[in-house]
Amino acid sequence: MDRIRKNELATTDLREFFRNHHDKLLCTANKKGEPSISLMGTPRIIENGNIEFELSDDPSITLNNLLENKSVVFMVYEPASRARDYKGVRIYGEVTEILREGEKLAQIRTKIREKYGNEKADELVATVTCEIKKLRPIVDRGQAWNELPVLE
Repeated sequence: MDRIRKNELATTDLREFFRNHHDKLLCTANKKGEPSISLMGTPRIIENGNIEFELSDDPSITLNNLLENKSVVFMVYEPASRARDYKGVRIYGEVTEILREGEKLAQIRTKIREKYGNEKADELVATVTCEIKKLRPIVDRGQAWNELPVLE
């Protein structure tokens, strides 16, 4: 898998697109390669260019997959009338940390409790950090993720 430099990851364009588009899917697979896709509402690109997100389902197929297989793909997109006109990015990553307890998770629960209430905070089972390894556009014709494909 291609490695990309951190300064390419933390571009304003990627951060803004990621922050402003709520059509985010997380693709995982277990150790047998059996895939799963989850609609994600919480992922964010943090200061160091990594992605963090929380999981609240218990039991969680996604969490079980992440514990078995550290490879993930986020798909962040803006739909269009034709598939080739979709805008977006596929973000390939690797899980570097899964926290199921501790101070960081407690702080996240506090923020969720303040914003959404006790029920949502109590549902939280883990926070996950992923390192971005590769970016690809939704429609990949060799262009950068934030450029439209050249169609012949």
